[in-house]
Amino acid sequence: MATRRRTDEASSQATTNVMPVDDTWANRDLPVLEAVVRWFDDADAGMMNWPDIVEWSGLDEDSVKRALRALDSADPPYINVVGDASALYPTSLAGVTERARRAVGAWPTPERLADQLVAALNAAADAEDDPERSGWLRRTAAWFGTAGRDFAVQVGATVLTKSTGLG
Repeated sequence: MATRRRTDEASSQATTNVMPVDDTWANRDLPVLEAVVRWFDDADAGMMNWPDIVEWSGLDEDSVKRALRALDSADPPYINVVGDASALYPTSLAGVTERARRAVGAWPTPERLADQLVAALNAAADAEDDPERSGWLRRTAAWFGTAGRDFAVQVGATVLTKSTGLG
């Protein structure tokens, strides 16, 4: 019994010493990704090096290096890296992936298309003079925003798949 008690106390002590993991996406990785996508959105953009990312993101050097490592090691990666694979972090970028463009909102996602459908239906209801038609548009928007959301997202996914030539 004494052995069990000591084990429980040690286990309890170990769990109280666990440090929470910080949210690196919103505070570090996403701002770096936004800066990189903006850079490569320029038609004349060339290679981007990590000092450029420090300048464009407004983050410190250490944060940018950590973000680059995270964005490169994601599966699939967000960034197209050029250079020494043995480096501790990517030092040069040749571009971004479609995943990066979707993550920052530059390209559509099925969920965003569903949200746009709901917004368009609500806008049409606002502009409609006929109260019966306005009510029908609002009810349809409400359905696509709640119970029909999965359906709207699936339609959005199908539209994106076909419009990009993937399906």
